[in-house]
Amino acid sequence: MKPVRILIADDHDVVRQGVRAVIEGVDGWVVCGEASTGSAAVAQAVALRPDLCVLDIGMPELNGLEATRRILRLVPTSVLVLTMHDADQIIADVFAAGASGCVLKSDSNRTLVQAIEAVLRRQPFVSAKVQAITQHGPPPVPRVDQNRRPDRLTARERQVLQLLTEGKGNKEVAALLGISVKTAETHRARVMAKLKLHSIGELVRYAVRNHIIQP
Repeated sequence: MKPVRILIADDHDVVRQGVRAVIEGVDGWVVCGEASTGSAAVAQAVALRPDLCVLDIGMPELNGLEATRRILRLVPTSVLVLTMHDADQIIADVFAAGASGCVLKSDSNRTLVQAIEAVLRRQPFVSAKVQAITQHGPPPVPRVDQNRRPDRLTARERQVLQLLTEGKGNKEVAALLGISVKTAETHRARVMAKLKLHSIGELVRYAVRNHIIQP
């Protein structure tokens, strides 16, 4: 029987090592790749085509939600999201992005195994701790200001927004995305215009509220 191939993405080495140990402790499961940023996770998923991706929600360059959206558009796989945050809106956003399961980092190793087993069977999974938060399993996507919804931005604009709010300047954004500085400046201007925001400070607050970056 072919082994189940799992990709792990988390920007903390200790977390990745812990998840790897849990996965490799199950017969027939192997870790086929690791990534420490969202963009690397997407690239690894496309190259390795794993059976399952276990993604942290708060990664640099591309957060776990955006990485989930991109991976599921490009690869026939499933996504299980790990998060240390337990707010209703974050959990709602996880399922809205297309993930099949959500586990808190404070959950037990056994819960992680159960979550992976369920998602591999194409069954949605929420841990008991997540259910305690949501009460009814995956919650509906919360209402937000329709004029400032993150999905008003293109995928590239959301990535530019994340990089800017991580402290990158226009030149760094351009280099990371392989675009010209002028194009980076244009994306920045469009993001601010669409969201009706006027400073980096406002962008940072917006990005935190909408889980594009973690506080």
